Amino acid sequence: MRPLIPSLALIASAALSASAFAQQNLIPNWNFADKAPLKSWRVDFPYQDWYKKNVGYVKQTTMEGKRCAEIELPPGIAGNEGGKIETALVPAEPGATYRVEAEALLPDFSAKIHAEAYAADPRDEVTRTESKGTKIATLRIPEGDGHPPLVMVYRAQLPDPPKGKKWAKVEREFTLPPVGIIAGKQVKPMFLTVKAFTFEGTQSAGKAYFTDFKLTKIKDAAPGVANLTKGRL
Repeated sequence: MRPLIPSLALIASAALSASAFAQQNLIPNWNFADKAPLKSWRVDFPYQDWYKKNVGYVKQTTMEGKRCAEIELPPGIAGNEGGKIETALVPAEPGATYRVEAEALLPDFSAKIHAEAYAADPRDEVTRTESKGTKIATLRIPEGDGHPPLVMVYRAQLPDPPKGKKWAKVEREFTLPPVGIIAGKQVKPMFLTVKAFTFEGTQSAGKAYFTDFKLTKIKDAAPGVANLTKGRL
């Protein structure tokens, strides 16, 4: 009986499938194609004093042939708090290398785009006290959707997209640190998100548009990184 030898076509197909899986975009509704406007996008931040009105500035639209998020800021907002959108939180692999990209169309304002990693917040207090006695709320994502309170432990800033009336893509790669330190304690990155923030040194009203957010894992964590996340440094 002759041994079964996989055909070259099957081997190539399997390799392509593995490659496609490795390069899978982790961002749900990355190009706003879902019928439900802004599905999976985080635009409402009632737990952040600076962005309590943000949800009223964001809507889904089509601009220059692309479905996208529109951030329309009224007078006086761009030069103060600005406006933002954030992708869904997606599981992170500490130590892995990722590629992140997004597109922006900026007729009126400037923008910053970041990939951010979040870990479980080991602190019990929800406020901190400054030297003058002022209490300030801890910057974190509240418990919800099956996750504990989260705090940012890493940020990768993309190149600034240019202002103008045409879509511009920006991208970069980053390796997620295996651990972070919060209040003197080691924490493991649990989630990644991509944030687009628009602002300008003006009191005028205006708009900014964002779409085609992609986050792909391009390299697994190095052997032994798992031990770092278990506290064996």
